[in-house]
Amino acid sequence: MGITLDLLKAEHVGARALRNNLFEFLKEDGPLVVTDRGKPVRVILNYEKILELLDMLDELSDPETVEAVREGRKAIAKGVKGIPVSRLFNEVRKSRKKK
Repeated sequence: MGITLDLLKAEHVGARALRNNLFEFLKEDGPLVVTDRGKPVRVILNYEKILELLDMLDELSDPETVEAVREGRKAIAKGVKGIPVSRLFNEVRKSRKKK
């Protein structure tokens, strides 16, 4: 959820201001929402955050992960205490490394 929260808190900058000060904005670490007449049109994320996001999307499309989430939802519906998604991702990553 780190990327989502970072995006919600992100600085907004107009396209003209970005063009005039691009180098300064690229020095910043957090995401940047580019606006056109006040309307968000683009997001600039640092390279590591994009890789993290793509990795998460890959994991969510993995059949094993999808099935684990489905089983978890069924268990929670039956009253079993759930686990954080981050822990699930870590467990899936560990199992992939073992293969």
